[in-house]
Amino acid sequence: MCCRGIRKRCIWLLTASVFTIPVILQILNSTRSHDLTTGSNTLEPRNHIAYVKVHKAASSTIQNIFLRYGYQRNLTFVLGRSANMYPNVISLTESITKYNIEPRPPNKSFDILCSHVIYNYNAFRAIMPRDTVFLASVREPFEYFISTLHYFRPSYIFNISDPDPISVYLQSPARYEPQKVKYSMTNNRMAFELGFPKELFHSRNLVGVNDYLMKLDREMDMILVVERLEESVVLLRRLLHWQLQDILYLPKNTFKDMRNETKQKLNKNFIIRNDSKEKYMRWAHLDYMLYDFAVQRLDRQIQNQSPDFQDEVRHFKLVRGRLQEFCLQTSRPYRPDTLVIPSSAWNHQFVADSLMCAQMTLIERKFINEVRYRQYGLAVDD
Repeated sequence: MCCRGIRKRCIWLLTASVFTIPVILQILNSTRSHDLTTGSNTLEPRNHIAYVKVHKAASSTIQNIFLRYGYQRNLTFVLGRSANMYPNVISLTESITKYNIEPRPPNKSFDILCSHVIYNYNAFRAIMPRDTVFLASVREPFEYFISTLHYFRPSYIFNISDPDPISVYLQSPARYEPQKVKYSMTNNRMAFELGFPKELFHSRNLVGVNDYLMKLDREMDMILVVERLEESVVLLRRLLHWQLQDILYLPKNTFKDMRNETKQKLNKNFIIRNDSKEKYMRWAHLDYMLYDFAVQRLDRQIQNQSPDFQDEVRHFKLVRGRLQEFCLQTSRPYRPDTLVIPSSAWNHQFVADSLMCAQMTLIERKFINEVRYRQYGLAVDD
């Protein structure tokens, strides 16, 4: 039986020089228990991570957290083949195979997977340690759609011969979509990247969708929600038993951070009408069911936290705001060399410096290439 929010929508469905210094928790009456702890920093950190890097779901921001953490500790990353055009991509159309990833370095096992690849539990499990934490992130689907239009400008939409191609597309998306779901960025793409069975994209079978959401509930330790990213990241810290400084971030690959001329170019012929969201909701039924599932699951996990959870979230927001202000003052002559974050109930005192800022702001292809060079001695030209 679908939950109320789901049923309602079902009705019509991150420079090499930087590195020289070292489903709802219960769905369909099932239960799921993951090791989400209190604010304690005393437990052994969990270093094995499989993160499904869903496009346009704060995934570059979240990936940077894992890249920094793993690089600082010399952990081993799963990387796509060096011949890939995009260093941060393993595959956009299939899951892990022996042909699309670099082999493990000698005498090592993989620790972190955080590059773009389609989720398949068995394929991930085959290369990752048994104690791997499985993670993903999702975003409100219409916001995902708008972000996809800004960044990818799909030709099958923008080549429509009409002054308002978005509206024409939304009248009948199936008419303009690629024949194969794997080649689309707008056909329930979050669901596709999280491994939903192909038949569900055509059948809209609610029993099948709910079965797969139950499967995700069993397999996924946590799904972060972009609209509640700070809460999600604090919960992530508790799940992984990491320190506060490990999960701080600066937003990456956001439209508002683009130069004005780039925004103007991307906004050309870009019209969103009052009824656009309603029409997209009918098309993106899988993404909306996935999103509702993830939000309600996050709610349940937060409800199971210690009473100080929201206090930690407020503290995290304060520290992250101070760090962002510090890191973005790089061109100002009065910027201090360091930022001291005092101890609190949730962190020991630590010091942020230019290295920390540089790693947080380093674009992901350069970070991945540095990781690749250290693991395999392979330099890839940008």
